[in-house]
Amino acid sequence: MRDYETNLIYSKKVVVSEGKEKELYLKYYLIASEKNNSTATYGIQVIMENDKGGFEKAFIPDVLPSKRGINNLIYLLYSNSVTPVSVYDVIYDCIA
Repeated sequence: MRDYETNLIYSKKVVVSEGKEKELYLKYYLIASEKNNSTATYGIQVIMENDKGGFEKAFIPDVLPSKRGINNLIYLLYSNSVTPVSVYDVIYDCIA
């Protein structure tokens, strides 16, 4: 099993209206993984908590081999308030 280093990069509060207002708290993490041959790969973790205490999480390791590229992708997710449910599709669309 690989060890992953996780670093919080961005967090934000989003207010949505679905009949009544509710607050969502989004956190975007960079995941770093070093393979046996000393090459690093980078991934993303997105955690969403709501104002009632519920949460969702997406953990996607080994997305890109470039730290600069993964930071740009995390910024894109953050600036568009991408949630754990849709993060897989957005990442696929960006790197495919």
